Amino acid sequence: MLDVQKKLSKVEGVSAIVYVQTCAAEKRRRRKKNAFPDPDQRIFINSDICEGCGDCGIQSNCVAISPVETELGRKRAIDQSACNKDFSCVNGFCPSFVSLEGAQPKKRQAKSITLPDMPEPAMAAINGTHNVVITGVGGTGVVTIGAILAQAAHLDGKGAGMMEMAGLAQKGGAVHIHCRLAEHPNSISAIRVALGECDVLIGGDLVVTAGSKTVGLTAQGRTGAVVNCQEIVTGDFTRNAEFKVPQDQLTLALEARLRDDLLMIDSSALARELLGDSVFSNMILFGATWQRGLLPITHAAITKAITLNGAAVETNKRAFEIGRWIALYPQQAQEIIQPKVINLPKSLEEKIDFRAHHLRQYQSKRLATRYNKILNKIEDYELKEAVALAYHKLLSYKDEYEVARLHKMTSEQVKNQFQSVKRISFHLAPPLFSKIGSDGRPQKRKFGPKMMRGFKILARMKILRGTPLDIFGYSEERKIERNLIRQYEQDLKRALKLYSDATKPAIIELARLPLSIKGFGPVKMDNYRKAEAKRKALLSSLKENTLGLNQAAE
Repeated sequence: MLDVQKKLSKVEGVSAIVYVQTCAAEKRRRRKKNAFPDPDQRIFINSDICEGCGDCGIQSNCVAISPVETELGRKRAIDQSACNKDFSCVNGFCPSFVSLEGAQPKKRQAKSITLPDMPEPAMAAINGTHNVVITGVGGTGVVTIGAILAQAAHLDGKGAGMMEMAGLAQKGGAVHIHCRLAEHPNSISAIRVALGECDVLIGGDLVVTAGSKTVGLTAQGRTGAVVNCQEIVTGDFTRNAEFKVPQDQLTLALEARLRDDLLMIDSSALARELLGDSVFSNMILFGATWQRGLLPITHAAITKAITLNGAAVETNKRAFEIGRWIALYPQQAQEIIQPKVINLPKSLEEKIDFRAHHLRQYQSKRLATRYNKILNKIEDYELKEAVALAYHKLLSYKDEYEVARLHKMTSEQVKNQFQSVKRISFHLAPPLFSKIGSDGRPQKRKFGPKMMRGFKILARMKILRGTPLDIFGYSEERKIERNLIRQYEQDLKRALKLYSDATKPAIIELARLPLSIKGFGPVKMDNYRKAEAKRKALLSSLKENTLGLNQAAE
């Protein structure tokens, strides 16, 4: 688009640019019904290479990029069930992206359960209108649930009016569905549910459901709610790499408002375990809501509406019945997703041992010894933990040799998640051959499976790292990375001499600072400049603090 604008700026007179494109969410809906071409390609992220910088989210603004918590920090993965297949995430300046042709995600082995005969609930009475609010994020089937509900009401001979407020739904924005049901269509004068008039709340997303815009529609003693307590990635994560859903606060807000009329279930996890795909989570919520007697619609009408919708009919019917079962037996449902073995958090010693082992694989035993030597000088637990994480990150910077070493394992990771992979390709920007694009960044290129040979050769060349024979080591980025290690060791040595209760917070912050230097190429350089400015401010603060203490002592 930028190139087009530059070209037209040189044309005399007024120019108009009309950009026509079907939104990604609509493409996905059509693909489910085989009404739109489905590219035979998928994107995979090698999380070992990923730095968690978030540039892929910034470039694509796509919530299919989900967080993955690892021992070495928060990384990224592609949620294949939510992927729009526009492949814009590949524009993120990162060598971890791999494209797969002919690949099909391995279906999660769904747990088999036998559903008992379930009693039908007493149907909710309609007093004037029965007001239903459905919330969620775009692309998760929220609109589909609203459409099925309205269709079922018509099949029952009732009146139904529905309004969609999708906002930025195609990119995972908040979606609100207002649906009014009545015995006769003439009884519906307005569609939008007013403040405090919501009778039923179906919450497909905790963040949207607990927001003031939704909570304000509910009323204690009137509103019955079924809400998915799973942390679903929101658009905030695409702009803030460290964003985390404040689940406890949101849950507390809903409980305070709705009390005993609230049922919270992890429908996403249950959908994965019982149906093999989280995409059916909202249909599970729908079934649970109906079983609680909150909807004035017959079971036969809902079943027929699901059939008429035409998308994964049998699985959606099954999801609806599972939702009914969950409403009746919530404890049994919880046991399905409750882990049998709980992994305890690693101790500090285990964290250090893990990283020392990683450094031996990365380079050598000597590098691991260098790492441990620094840590052995630190007694304070919090400071030692900060240094253990940050110093390791500096020592194991991801240069061409390390990326090659980690990409050697990409094929195995792909096999664990996909089947029938025909071709694997890598998206890289080789430092010695890449041209600078219009955005000022080196242009990424696509390399085929033969690149695996190059990775094997490069990985063996790690012995050259930091030596005069390291041809990649002469780049500005590599020089900065090596200098950061020396600088960190010097800063830490000076800081330890200034250590006191008063200086401890600043020293720990200084020690953790390298953790913010994430990414590759221009992304890493931007983060480096930010960190360097903060480093100078912290060192200045430490000097002033120490000077103040000395003067006070005098």
